[in-house]
Amino acid sequence: MAKKKRVPSVVRTDSLDLDPKTRYQQLGFKYELTREDYQDLDNQYKTDAITHKVVSKPAEDATRNGFRIVISHNEKLQQQMQHKLDSLNLQSVLAQQIVFQRSDGDGYLTIGVKELNPTSTDTPIDPENLLDVAFVHSFGQAHIKAYQTNDDPTSIDYGKEQAIVVQPTTNGYTVNKNGDQIEDPKPVETVVIDQSRYCHISLDKFEDDLHGTSVIQRCKNQIKNMSIATETVGKMLREFTFKIVKSDSLMGESPVKFRQDKEEMSQSLNTEATAFINSEDDIVKLSTPTNGINTLLDFAWQDLAAASNIPKSVLTGEQAGTLAGASQDIANYYDTVKAMQEQELKPEIEKIVKLLFWAQDVGNGSVDPDSIDWHIEFNPLWTPDDKTMAQTNLINTQAAVARVGAGMQAPDEAMASLNGMSNNQIQPAQNMATDSADAEKEFESQFTPEQV
Repeated sequence: MAKKKRVPSVVRTDSLDLDPKTRYQQLGFKYELTREDYQDLDNQYKTDAITHKVVSKPAEDATRNGFRIVISHNEKLQQQMQHKLDSLNLQSVLAQQIVFQRSDGDGYLTIGVKELNPTSTDTPIDPENLLDVAFVHSFGQAHIKAYQTNDDPTSIDYGKEQAIVVQPTTNGYTVNKNGDQIEDPKPVETVVIDQSRYCHISLDKFEDDLHGTSVIQRCKNQIKNMSIATETVGKMLREFTFKIVKSDSLMGESPVKFRQDKEEMSQSLNTEATAFINSEDDIVKLSTPTNGINTLLDFAWQDLAAASNIPKSVLTGEQAGTLAGASQDIANYYDTVKAMQEQELKPEIEKIVKLLFWAQDVGNGSVDPDSIDWHIEFNPLWTPDDKTMAQTNLINTQAAVARVGAGMQAPDEAMASLNGMSNNQIQPAQNMATDSADAEKEFESQFTPEQV
């Protein structure tokens, strides 16, 4: 009987890191992530330096300089609200939420409230029943069991969520007098959170997607290339120079004698020492060639910068918070961060502030937020150098003086205009007390009574 011919198996490695035996037609991206996948993403974020930078840099820049609430004609209430916002540690919580969004694809905030008549988390918050906002916590997608989004494009609530379902893994621990941790014996229950009690931001989430897109997955190949580059450069540095000793007398020695002579020569030739050898012997010093390595490393950095939408100079720390004549890519990056503040963070802060206005134990009691003139301002994203700052202040002030002198604006309007130039990258004086009478008098002193 003829022997059956064995079909050779081909082992293929793909950039997707799928099973080598997977058919080519079945290759594709993995759209649904499991809890184990999120654990892998978290581990990579915590242990890989490049991944950590790509994920956390925009989060740090968007929240580093903080924000403030501005309430016109009520400085006391403004101070009370700002104090309450600071006590909630929103700056740190928002930064962590953006980290979750970029790492997992989704970031959440849960708003804990104190109510006059306590209700469950699956019911909407009643403003008239609200006493205080107790906490604001951030969390990621790992423990989200489900959430439903309105996908009817003809509905007024299109794209909005009604609630999320969270599946905790433990009720926590208590510590006894002996220092032993005792797990809470109560069964872990599923938690339903109404949309009025949480905030949710996703990264590049499309119709029918169950979750957002992780930046780590998107930049997988680029981050892998940087790891290869780091390992390669490290090996080249370890082997950058070495010496070759050509000696027949040494090679003819006994193993014990050769090992002894080799160790002595290695110790003496580790530095630029002088060696005495026979005329038949020779010592050659070899160096690792590095021609073209800069081109390869620059490509790896530029590829990562393009994939992550973070300029190379920001990734490498060449721009450390102050900009003098910033290049266009740096300016574009900070414009992107500014858009993140306005489109993602600001609505969440305003949602929390409205609850604080309604809260009976905050400020002077419950008040309708729509009856008060207030808004949220982010502090400048970066600080210009002294020369640029002085020139910008001078130009803005001269323009304001010209408008007042031409009768186009009143002094108080020009003052408000100057202070309203917030978050425009170069405006260090944006946090001047706009409601201060002394500041207004100082500004008006530049004009005649007729102009005022």
